[in-house]
Order: sequence, then structure tokens, then C-alpha cells
Amino acid sequence: MAKQGPMLEIGVDKLRIASMDPKIRMQYEAREKALKDMASLRGEGRQEERERMAIGMLEKEMDLDLIMELTKLSQAELMELKNKLNN
Repeated sequence: MAKQGPMLEIGVDKLRIASMDPKIRMQYEAREKALKDMASLRGEGRQEERERMAIGMLEKEMDLDLIMELTKLSQAELMELKNKLNN
């Protein structure tokens, strides 16, 4: 296929996202938001910001492995946050 313009690519992406199953789309959007949030935190490296992000992801019941991957928190740190949320 010929190289497409950026606006067309954006439109195709939006159509693809809109066509997703609602549950899959919600997970996709949550992951995309998390990735964007993590990109904005890059360089700052603040532990409390990573923990805040992880808490938000835990509240959305995102996969623990994905949370660890995106936040760079250890499993022990994540379990501690999860326990605090459950208490």
C-alpha cells in the first residue's frame, strides 16, 4: 500500500479503536493513557509518581505484570500498594 498521510493514519487508527469490543477498547485506552502518563514522567523518576500511577491502574484492575512493566515498581512494592488499597 502506498504511504498514507498522517491525518489518514490517525483516522484509520480511530476507526480501528472504535470498532473494538467495548471491554477490549477500555483496556486499550487505559493502557494507552498509562503509557502516555509514564512518558510524561520519564526523567523525573519520582517514586511517589510511580506509586500514584500504580494505584490508579490497580483501581482499574489492570494486569499486575503490566503495571510492574509500566511503572517499574517491584512486585513487593506493588503488593504493598495493593494491600493499602484493600484496607
